[in-house]
Amino acid sequence: DYLFHLYEQCREFLIQVQNLAKERGEKCPTKVTNQVFRYAKKAGAS
Repeated sequence: DYLFHLYEQCREFLIQVQNLAKERGEKCPTKVTNQVFRYAKKAGAS
């Protein structure tokens, strides 16, 4: 399923972002998370 595949990619990307934030000693900001999901929705809609 295309949407499921897109979700998997988004989830992997989020994990990478969170790992980067951990390395910097920061918590993953929800603003970034929201932007990622918004981008995924746009990509899925087009």
